[in-house]
Amino acid sequence: MIPAVEGSLRGNHAQRPAGPRGRTRTGAQRGFTLIELMVVIAIISVLSGLLISVNGTAYGASTASVSDQLTSALGLAKLRAISTRRYMRVEVRARTATVWQSTQTGLVAPTAWRFYHTFTVPKGVSVWGASSTVHASGGATVSKDADVDFMIDFKPDGSSTGGTLFVTDSANAHPARVLIYRATGSAYARTEW
Repeated sequence: MIPAVEGSLRGNHAQRPAGPRGRTRTGAQRGFTLIELMVVIAIISVLSGLLISVNGTAYGASTASVSDQLTSALGLAKLRAISTRRYMRVEVRARTATVWQSTQTGLVAPTAWRFYHTFTVPKGVSVWGASSTVHASGGATVSKDADVDFMIDFKPDGSSTGGTLFVTDSANAHPARVLIYRATGSAYARTEW
């Protein structure tokens, strides 16, 4: 009696219907195609772009979002310096942060720069000041510098000249700071000064 049951079970699973190309399917397909992944990435990019534009224009920018965006721009400069083996410079002003790339490759001192990218600080927020000192702990006293012009260089080994950017809103009610460490070139956004 057992051999008959075993044979009938084997008979049910021996052959499944053929797929569209004549191959037999042995199980459910798993995984994602490259096109599906690209569509998901495109949707996420569009939604994040809308979120950033809504945050910066319709409701006014916040110091937290601007300091996060500056941190991203600094991180981009660091990664680009490492990947291209060229110095990258971020020139920070009260309303903009411009990224420049050296024309020379390697750890040689840069002599010429080429424009790469500009980040514009939305209305209602500005870079209040900058310091070449890394203010890792709060409590810094910062006076307003209307003509902020601060340079941060990222070397091809990932290190930087370092410093601190002080960001605030028009009422100076929500200050934030962006730290750029020298040895690692890492940038971090923090609340308060």
